[in-house]
Amino acid sequence: MASNHGWGNAAQAFGNRNYRTYQLGRFVSQIMVWQYRVAIGWLVWELTHSATWLGIFGFLDQSLALFIMPIAGALADRTDSLKYLRVTQALLLIQAVVLSLLDAFDVLNLWILVAFTLSNGAINSAQQPASQAILPNLLRKEELATGYGLNSMTFNVSRFIGPMIAGIVIVNWGTAPAIFCNAIGAATFSFCLFSMRNNFTFPARPRNRSAHMAGDLRGGLKYAVRHKGIGPTMAILSALAIMPFTIDPLLPSLADGVFHAGATGLSWMTSTMGVGALVQGSLIVRRGGIAGLSAYVNRAILCLGIAFLVLSLSGYLWLALVCIFVIGFSSSATRVASMTLLQFSVDVDMRGRVASFYGVINQAGPALASLAVGALCDRFGIPLIMGIVGACTLGVWSWAVARHRAIATALEVEPLAHRSVEK
Repeated sequence: MASNHGWGNAAQAFGNRNYRTYQLGRFVSQIMVWQYRVAIGWLVWELTHSATWLGIFGFLDQSLALFIMPIAGALADRTDSLKYLRVTQALLLIQAVVLSLLDAFDVLNLWILVAFTLSNGAINSAQQPASQAILPNLLRKEELATGYGLNSMTFNVSRFIGPMIAGIVIVNWGTAPAIFCNAIGAATFSFCLFSMRNNFTFPARPRNRSAHMAGDLRGGLKYAVRHKGIGPTMAILSALAIMPFTIDPLLPSLADGVFHAGATGLSWMTSTMGVGALVQGSLIVRRGGIAGLSAYVNRAILCLGIAFLVLSLSGYLWLALVCIFVIGFSSSATRVASMTLLQFSVDVDMRGRVASFYGVINQAGPALASLAVGALCDRFGIPLIMGIVGACTLGVWSWAVARHRAIATALEVEPLAHRSVEK
């Protein structure tokens, strides 16, 4: 399939009103969400000074994805994704307002934070499959790689801006304003979703669809496992999810416990990781197309493993920030390119379920692993564990390279199911 190159790809995608409105609301919301995440992470660190507790909160935020996302994926394949997103975003808005009120009355403590972290994780888990599956309905097939690249860019611009603002706000005024902004972001995204025109066509579902949710889930799982490209890609992502993708919840401990840089160091690290992912997203947008994305993923995994090894040996904050930049770039490249390949090659009736399996791996996997990694970091120190993660990541890279040809053949060719459905 022929593809354009350069920023004209982005202009073409943003020419679609629904996609433009969706990304605007999502962008504002994500800036506020990152302020909220930094504030919550810093509150937990101040209350406990424990990497184990940071790992627990990382687990709580993502753990329910294991149970909720597969069901949410099946629902996304049965329903109008836009209406579904309107409901889940309204729930996030209600939660954000309630948490803001509790913070305003100064009644937040560790256990209230536990409850809201679980609630936030549950709603986000229910929302994610539809948020991924809706993009093929907002864009043409040839714009799909650009669309997911722009998703990554807007997410990571917010990942840079949000923590940077949060660091300034927390140092000068405390965590309360950063938490309150989450309600503003949720309201903005809700408004954008309700202002989108619901005049695009969703793919027709086959008439022999199972009448039961359990049948849909079994069918989706069998399809993903047996697919010659999707199955191995899910295996690679699963291995990465229990190793390098666990670093995010440990950044407060790395910033303050290893480099003694406090909240300012945490904001630097979080923003630097976001900048790395942002640069990667811009490359995906400019390159356009699908060809070569499997090799792109393999190169990203190699860089990811090397960065963790260097980070484990670094005694300097500036070198650690360089490594974190590479980790942000490489982990984002792996995720964005993989999701693009999966959504390009998947049958249209399986989009929501495959997106949900991807979400389970990339959310529940790191959540479960963060418990063990946090405890191991407290026991043996962060540098040693980062070194072990780097070595294991290089092992995943060697496995992926050995299977590259088969994966590329299965994922980089447009399936007949796509050509049979008109946008």
